[in-house]
Amino acid sequence: MATTSSRSIEITVISGEDLRIDRKSVKRKTFVTVKFDRQSIGGGGGRTEIDERGGCYPFWNEKMLMEIPVDAMFLTIEVHCGSISRNRIVGTANVPVSDFLGRYRPENYLHLLSYRLRDRCGERNGIVNISVRVRALESESESESEPEPEPALTSKAMVEVPVAETASSRRICGGVVIGVPLWSSYS
Repeated sequence: MATTSSRSIEITVISGEDLRIDRKSVKRKTFVTVKFDRQSIGGGGGRTEIDERGGCYPFWNEKMLMEIPVDAMFLTIEVHCGSISRNRIVGTANVPVSDFLGRYRPENYLHLLSYRLRDRCGERNGIVNISVRVRALESESESESEPEPEPALTSKAMVEVPVAETASSRRICGGVVIGVPLWSSYS
């Protein structure tokens, strides 16, 4: 009998870039709150420590573990300026859950993401950099009752595609590769 499994995320709030309030650079004392949709901080969200010296380019690099609600649509990231008790919101980013949780995104994959912060009027107020890793939490009864899948059935083909090279130096120049999932069927 299989039971439902829940998921959690490991989110690391890395840093901020070009933080502004009223078009002026933030001087110091910034922190970040993270929550799903509109839930309260006490209801499963997290908060970083205050960065005292970073100014408009703060560095937090703080990891949080959060359980993903079943009906979650967005992960809300708010950057604040000031103390915990008296602060002002610099900007907010609503991260769609589908950016790190979806059909073609493997579990335990580390996503490095950057999002534009906007104030309540819609003005651009900087960028927040985060990383997200989705983890599956299995119940004990599920892991004991179901056997491990056979390696032959779970192997996947890997295709490597060169991005771009210069003819003279054979050096990679950069570019974009768009992946297309490949399926194979076993008889």
